[in-house]
Amino acid sequence: MNKFSYTDMLAYLGISSAHPGGFMLTKSILDNEKIERNSQILDIGCGTGRTSAFLAKKYKCNVTAIDCHPTMITKAQKRFKRENLKVKLINGTAEKLPFKKETFDFIIAESVIAFTNLDLSLKEISNKLKHKGKFISIELVSEDVLTDNEKEEIKKLYGLKNILSATEWKKKLTNHDFSSVVVEEDNNETDQNIASEKHDPSEHLNPELFQIFESHAKLIQKYKGRLGYRIFKCTK
Repeated sequence: MNKFSYTDMLAYLGISSAHPGGFMLTKSILDNEKIERNSQILDIGCGTGRTSAFLAKKYKCNVTAIDCHPTMITKAQKRFKRENLKVKLINGTAEKLPFKKETFDFIIAESVIAFTNLDLSLKEISNKLKHKGKFISIELVSEDVLTDNEKEEIKKLYGLKNILSATEWKKKLTNHDFSSVVVEEDNNETDQNIASEKHDPSEHLNPELFQIFESHAKLIQKYKGRLGYRIFKCTK
């Protein structure tokens, strides 16, 4: 049994934008949203805090970041302090968001929700969004029918709880009180290379972490064309 998980690998290597499409997609999505200084934004599964920091710097808005991995939280704290940003950082999960009802104008989750109990997370997200607020998520999707063994291989490596098609994702989102669910493809899609992203590695890295990274690279090649991703924009 592996000592470390895929999420551990991202945390200890300090990979800041491991989600499909990377940070370029993040910026492209946010540039198309009407984010104002008084906007309240929640970044679920903030990781090392790159997206939260970008939001705080560019839009000067109110940003709350949440994650449950201690190493991610430590590195996000370091980033916010280094960049002198007033981002509220909380230890928590998508399944139990510690906020009042209708708190946020935007909730963002970049390759996070598939790792959670979908029904619990989506119920919480819908509850914490203001009326006409928007939930933006980037998620892995199956582009082809996968066998049970193939799904288990993918789930085992990443620790995923869900592997859904784009249609299945839309149906699930529509069932959680969103008045509108728009599914978009990344028009500038490129092969993601998380090795090219900025890193903040921990000291004394265990060799097993690099083995997980190699397994990830091999799996991406194995399922090329059969796994993809979509951008989901959901309005309450």
